[in-house]
Formats: sequence, structure tokens, C-alpha cells
Amino acid sequence: MPRRRPALIVAAAALAQAYQPPRARVHTTRVAPLQAGFAALQRKAKEKEQRAYLDNLSDDHPVAVAMKEGIKHDGPKNNCRRILKRKARGALGVVAEYNRRVPAALKMSAAEYEQPDATLVSDELRAAGANVFAINMESVAGGCEEADLDAAVAEQATAKEDFPGPLPIVWMDAVVDEVQLARAAVGGAEAVTLNLETLGVERCNELKGVAEDKYGLEALIVCAPRAAGAEGLVPLMQQARDDVKASVLVVGGVAFDAMASAVKEMKSDDLVLIARVDARDDQGLEEAEEAWDLRDAGYDAVWVSDVLYKFGSFSGNLFASSPDTITSVVKAMKSKASTKFARASGAFSGKGEGAKEYLGDILM
Repeated sequence: MPRRRPALIVAAAALAQAYQPPRARVHTTRVAPLQAGFAALQRKAKEKEQRAYLDNLSDDHPVAVAMKEGIKHDGPKNNCRRILKRKARGALGVVAEYNRRVPAALKMSAAEYEQPDATLVSDELRAAGANVFAINMESVAGGCEEADLDAAVAEQATAKEDFPGPLPIVWMDAVVDEVQLARAAVGGAEAVTLNLETLGVERCNELKGVAEDKYGLEALIVCAPRAAGAEGLVPLMQQARDDVKASVLVVGGVAFDAMASAVKEMKSDDLVLIARVDARDDQGLEEAEEAWDLRDAGYDAVWVSDVLYKFGSFSGNLFASSPDTITSVVKAMKSKASTKFARASGAFSGKGEGAKEYLGDILM
């Protein structure tokens, strides 16, 4: 990989691109590891992993106690559904994911990656206007540990008396066992992800019921058809709506066109539809344009991850994400722009109200 270009050249190139007229974009298929669904052997391995975790706990450990007695609660808060449901034309919710993966744009380079701090990211996302904070606890696809969840929960709690208040925290995982639900509830999460293709309708219903009734957790149902591909998306979403009685769907694992057309079949006042927007392995911001198009197609929110962390700076061979760029990316996603009239590589919101900065500037 060639060395990073001087900041002035990057800024000039970005500024030039900003004045290009809107053009047709090619939406590519990018299947996120967690969304793709687990094969039977992988699912069994995940179940074994969780059982081993439980077997190593003492009887008085909070998770072991929760498994036996449940968690005191007044029912799921359903904050994700309440906050993300679109209330105004042009509005778009953002679910921001924290993980410990190396961004795709750096995987092919020899650069070392400095993991962003969960506490710092938590604070930046709330200030930027993100609506929900997801911690990717899947051991392979996400790499986060309970210490990361603890840090996020503690940081969000500091905003309890402020505006904006704390963001709901989602335990994002390939959930296959009740142990994960207990860990999520004990850790302070408000919601969990359940992958419908991975679990099947019967098991998904079972875990959804346990999550809501025993632990007071909101269930976000992931619809990402690996087996049937794009043709299986609408039937999977219909199963989630009709058979699982889901109120929040996370859609992904297929190309943009399939996600956009699925909204026409599924649009409902009773559903919150979230579209997964995966990061490209470049230094552009077409992800924001995809978010705008998905909003215009009818999605209430987008779920973003690596795009939040792919911009930053080098110190020698070490790359570190910039907190300012996390803020800028979220604000770009939430801006009421349209690909009919603008490119995301042009001006977009910065840290201060009314501030403007160019993509080249945030790469400096």
C-alpha cells in the first residue's frame, strides 16, 4: 500500500470531488460476518462456548443468579423502537456499532491499528447525535469484551441528567443461548440482537420471549438471508413480522437494491426498519450517500460500524481513528441531504453547530 498522501493533496482532491455533479453509484454487496447467519457447526460451537462460560461461574455470580431468578424489571423499555421510529420527513436514526475489528481500509496495509477507546467513543457518539450504541460482543466478528460493555454503560450513565440523555445500549451478538441474554441484562444493555435465519422461527421466538419476560430486554430481529440471498430477504422479513411479532428489524447481508425494494413490501407504522451500511475499503464517504438513499427508500435508521473509525491520522506506522471524524461521519449520515443534489464528499457538519469541513480536512 503506498504511503499516505500529503494532507494538502488529499484536501485538494476531496474539494475537487465535492464539486462534481451527482452521479449514479454502484451499490455493492458486502456481507457482514454477524449478519450472514451461522452454519450449524458454527452455531453449535457458539453454544458450547456459552455453556463453558456458565460452567466456570460460581453459584453466586450475578449471571448465574440471573439465570436462576431472572432480573427485576417493569418490562422492556423499547427505547430503540421509540427513538428510532421516524417522526419527520428527512429524518434518519443512527445505530453506531463499537467493535475491535481492524477497518477494511487498513487490512491490506502494514499499518498498525490503535483501537479506539470505548469510553471516548461513547461520549463522542452521544454528542454527535447517534441514537443507539451497539457493542459487538461476538467473539470473532466483533471482539469486544465485557470490560468494553462496562465502559460504555458507565459513560452513558454520566449523561442521565443531561440532554441528550444516555443512549440505549445493544448487546450485539450471534445469540444462540440464554446465557448471552443473562450476560447482556446483568451488564446493563437494554436490547439484544437475534438473527432469525441463524435461529429459525421457533428458537427465535423462544429467545425473544425469554429476553423480554425474564430479563426485560428489547429484541432486535436481524434479517440477513445467507442461504436464499436477496430473493429470501422479503420472506425472512415477513416471518419476522408475522411469526416472531418483531417490532424492530435490522436488515442486511444483501445488495442495496434488494434492501431498498424490500421496504415497499414491509413498510408499516408498527415496524422500525434499520438498514445495515457496511464500510468500503477506501477513504471516501459514499456510505453516507447510501444512508441517504436508504432513508429515501423508507428506512427509519441505519446501522453503521467501521465507517466511523476508518478516518484518522498516522503516527509513523500507527493509525489512530480521530474522535472528530466519528462526530463528522454521524452528522453526515443524519444530514437531510440527497444524492440528487449533493455528494457526501463535499461539505458536511463538523463539531460545532453550523461548522463545515471537507473530507480532505478530516483526513489531515
